[in-house]
Amino acid sequence: MAGETPVSAPNASDLGDLPPLARHSRPKARNLALIGVLAGDPFVGRPDTRPMQRRWLVLIAVSLMFFFISSTTFMSLGVLLFAMSRDLHWTQTQAGGGFTVLGLACCLSSLVPMALVSRIGSRWTMLLGGLMLAAGFFLAFLTHGLMLFLLAMALLGVGFSLSANIPGVYLLARWFPARSGRVIGVYLMFGAFGGVAGPPLAQAVMASAGWRVWWLTLALAAAAMGLMCLLLIRDGDAAPADAGDAGGPAADPLDWRYREAVLTPQFVILAAGMVITEACVTVVHSAAVIHFSRLGISPAFAAAMLGLQAFMATAAKGLSGALGERVSLRLLLAAGLVVQALGVMLLARANSPILAYAFAFAFGAGWGTAYLTITVLLITYFGARTGSAVLSLVWLLTAFASLGPAGAGMIADRFGSYGPAFDIGGVLLLPIAAATLLMRPPQRKAEALAPSLAEPLVADPL
Repeated sequence: MAGETPVSAPNASDLGDLPPLARHSRPKARNLALIGVLAGDPFVGRPDTRPMQRRWLVLIAVSLMFFFISSTTFMSLGVLLFAMSRDLHWTQTQAGGGFTVLGLACCLSSLVPMALVSRIGSRWTMLLGGLMLAAGFFLAFLTHGLMLFLLAMALLGVGFSLSANIPGVYLLARWFPARSGRVIGVYLMFGAFGGVAGPPLAQAVMASAGWRVWWLTLALAAAAMGLMCLLLIRDGDAAPADAGDAGGPAADPLDWRYREAVLTPQFVILAAGMVITEACVTVVHSAAVIHFSRLGISPAFAAAMLGLQAFMATAAKGLSGALGERVSLRLLLAAGLVVQALGVMLLARANSPILAYAFAFAFGAGWGTAYLTITVLLITYFGARTGSAVLSLVWLLTAFASLGPAGAGMIADRFGSYGPAFDIGGVLLLPIAAATLLMRPPQRKAEALAPSLAEPLVADPL
C-alpha cells in the first residue's frame, strides 16, 4: 500500500527556503566549536562514538526543558498573578494583560526558532531561549510596576518559543526517525505533566517565601536549563546522516521547500484542525467553571473536571504516539477530532455529574490525540526540518484561538448560556475530521509526474 508520504531525495535548490547548517562558513563552525569547548561540552572536538547514548541525552534534555517551561509559564501564571495583583494593587484587567502579552509574544515569535536553528543550530537556539527565560523571570522578580512586568512576560513568551516544542519536535524527529510518533508523544506528555505540577508547586513556594523568591529561583533554574541544553544536545547535521535508528540522526530524505509545504491542502487541513482545537481548549478553560455553576454544579467539582480532562489529554498524548505506529495517523486524528467534538457538546449539556465526567474523559482524550497526531503528521509529510518550520506557522495561526473566549462571552450574553458556543466549537471540528479521512499524503510536482519512483517513508496500515 502507499505510505503515509512519498519521498524523493532533494537537491540543494529544494531547500532554498531553509538552508542546512552545512552551508555555513567553516570559520563560523570553528568559532561555535571553540565556544563549546570553553563551555565544557564533552562531545566537541572529538569523534562521536556513542550515538545511541547521544539520542537519549537529547530526549532527556528537551523533555526536561519542556517540563520546566510548561510548569513555570502558562499553567502557573494565574497563581502568581493573584498574589502579585494583591500586593502591587493591580486591577484584574492589568493583571490579565500579563497573560495576554505572554500568549501573544509566544505566538508571534513562533517563526523565529527554526530560522535560528537553520543558522546557529538547535542547541544554541535552546541556550538562547533559556537565557531569554532567565531574563524574563529576573525582571518579574524586580517588578514594582506594570510595564516592567509586561516586558518580562514578553521575554518569557519569546523564550518559550525558542526552548519548547518547536525545536524539541525537530530534534526528536531527526534523532528518532522510525519512532518519532512514540517519542514525540512521550515528550509532549512530559510537558503536560509540567502543567499539572506547576501550579501547586508555585503555590507552595509563594506561601512559604513569597512570589519574588519564586521568580528569582526560576531565573537561576532557567539559566541552568539552557546550559544543560548546550551540553547535552547535538545538532543532527553534525552526525552521520545515514545512521537512522542505528543511533544517529537520519538524513531528511523528504524536506519540502517551505512555500510548497504551506500551499498544500494537507497543511491547510492540519493547521485548521490545530487552530479550532486550541480555540475549543481556550473557551473550555475560560468558561467551563461559570457554565457548570449556571447548570447547578459546584465550582469545586467543575475545577476537578478540568483537572480530569487535563490528565486525560496528558495520557492521550503519550498513548497515541505509540498507537500511531500501528494505526494510520489520519484515522487517529479523525477519531480525536470527533471525540473532542463529542466532549465539548457534552459540556453544553452537562447538568449532572455523569455528563460532566463524560465531558472530561471525551474532551481530554480527543484534545490530546489531535494535538499529538497533527504534530507528527506535519513531520511525517514534510520532513523534520520543513515540518518543524510549518509547525511554527501553525502556532502563529493559533493566535486566532485567543479570540475564542471573547466570542463565547458575546454568545453567552446574547443567549444567556455558553452552551451554543460549545456547540459551535464541536460543529466546526466535524468537517475537519471528515477532510482528514479523505486526506492523502502530499506529492511534490515531480513526484506527481512519476509516482512509481516514490517510496513510502512510513507505512500506512490502510
